[in-house]
Amino acid sequence: MRTTAYAPGSVSNVGPGFDCFGIAVAGRGDRVSVQPGSARGLRVIGVSDPRLPGDPLRNTATLAAAAVLRRAGLDPATLDPGLDFTIDKGLPLAGGLGGSAASAVAGAVAVDSAMRTHLSREALLEAALEAEAAVSGRHPDNVAPSLYGGAVVVASIEPLRLVRVRVHPSLKIVLVSPAYPVETARARAVLPASVSRDDAVAQAGNLAHLIVGLERGEPELIRGAMHDRIAEPARMSLFPGYLEARLAALEAGAFGVAVSGAGPTVVAFTGEGAPAVVASAMLEAYRKRGIEASPYLGGVDAEGARILGGPGAASRG
Repeated sequence: MRTTAYAPGSVSNVGPGFDCFGIAVAGRGDRVSVQPGSARGLRVIGVSDPRLPGDPLRNTATLAAAAVLRRAGLDPATLDPGLDFTIDKGLPLAGGLGGSAASAVAGAVAVDSAMRTHLSREALLEAALEAEAAVSGRHPDNVAPSLYGGAVVVASIEPLRLVRVRVHPSLKIVLVSPAYPVETARARAVLPASVSRDDAVAQAGNLAHLIVGLERGEPELIRGAMHDRIAEPARMSLFPGYLEARLAALEAGAFGVAVSGAGPTVVAFTGEGAPAVVASAMLEAYRKRGIEASPYLGGVDAEGARILGGPGAASRG
């Protein structure tokens, strides 16, 4: 029996929520399928992008699946019959949309359903975080919304403290991805070792205002709060064209604009009727810099990771 899980991509940080705030994005995500194998252990038998690692010890989908099996008391290396995995990437590599996190979450949810391990969502989160840690560090701002859906604030991992945040249905999301990659490791390497008290206080205040603005759908709150005092200033050299695109989006009516995660994808919030205008303005700004970019207009994925096919298709992961 073949079991397929889907996990949405996500935007993280969203300005002031560095490493602790993310939002699942509707319509863009990764699919991971698992089926009984002909050999022991876990194998990757198909990937939609040749740049994805076929080594199960380097792919976040299989790393997360192995973590699920260990939590269920099973040894993934000696599992017989083993499990074969196929990964269908709907998210760009090194694009700032939580691609490695979505694969990890989908891998964890697929194996949990296929093997009927019945882990809690907290345990599935831990498994996906273990996989993420192996490739890009142990930070939950993409993993949590991809698993739970909606917007999520994570206060701590150990112990796990998180809360889901409602995003007002009137708000629309515009994503624009310039055609250059930014590796997460490189983006994290340029971060400051410490921040001033003024920046820390301003960042906390901005995040609080942003969450209230998103819940209420209040443009002025979002506009005044969607500013990053820590990561964006340090990473600006990694994002050619971003400042021009941000200004163009705001002039076109965007409520707020920020780099998503490690970038280079840019996320903007708008109201009804404005997404296409804002996206067009951002694309033109990048074009003037000689940079190709692709847009995506959508909303929030409130459901999170789910089974699409197999024995657990009627339930969430």
